[in-house]
Amino acid sequence: MSVTRPNDDDYYVEPWSDTFLQGDLFIDVPFAVPAPPDAVFMSEGDRRFLSGPFDAGPAMLISPSCTIAAQGSPPGTYAMPARSLIPIRPLFELEEASVITDKNIGNLRADRLRNYLYLPAGGPLADESVALLYMPTTMHHDVIAEDRRAQLTGIAYHHLRVKLIAYATGLVIDPDVLGQPPKSTDRND
Repeated sequence: MSVTRPNDDDYYVEPWSDTFLQGDLFIDVPFAVPAPPDAVFMSEGDRRFLSGPFDAGPAMLISPSCTIAAQGSPPGTYAMPARSLIPIRPLFELEEASVITDKNIGNLRADRLRNYLYLPAGGPLADESVALLYMPTTMHHDVIAEDRRAQLTGIAYHHLRVKLIAYATGLVIDPDVLGQPPKSTDRND
C-alpha cells in the first residue's frame, strides 16, 4: 500500500487552539542532541542519518494530544509538562550531508521514506524541510511555550499519524482507518 501525502498547500494553519496539539510546529527549539561534537551524520552501512549537533531551530510536537491535555477542568490546562518533539531540518542540509541522495529525492518528496516526514515550504518553514522521525527529544513545556508558530491541518495531522505508526511499528496503515480528517478547528485529540 502506498500512502499519498497531502498537497503542499494542505499542511499548515495559524495556531487556533490554546492547547498544544500533536503536529504543532515551533521555532527556535534548543535541541541538545547527545552526539559527538564533531558529528554531522551517522553512517550505518551504506545509509547515513543526520545526527547533529543542531543549532536551535524548528521542531514538531509528536506527543499525542490526549497525553498533554488535562482530563477535566479547567479547559486548556495540562496534565504533565513533558513534550516530545522532533527536529525539522531544511532539505538542502540533508542533501549536502549526502543523507538524501539524488536517487531518493523523489521518494522523500512523495513522503515514502519511513525515517522522515517531508514538509513543504510554508507556514514557519522558509524552505522545503524534513522532520527527523528517528530523533525525538523530550523537554519541558515552558521551554517551547512561546515558540509555537503553526498547527497542522486535519489532513496533514492524519498523515503525520500514519507516518508515526509506520516509523514506530513498520506497519503502513490506510489513512481511511483513521476516519475523515478533522477540520483544523475541530481537532482536539
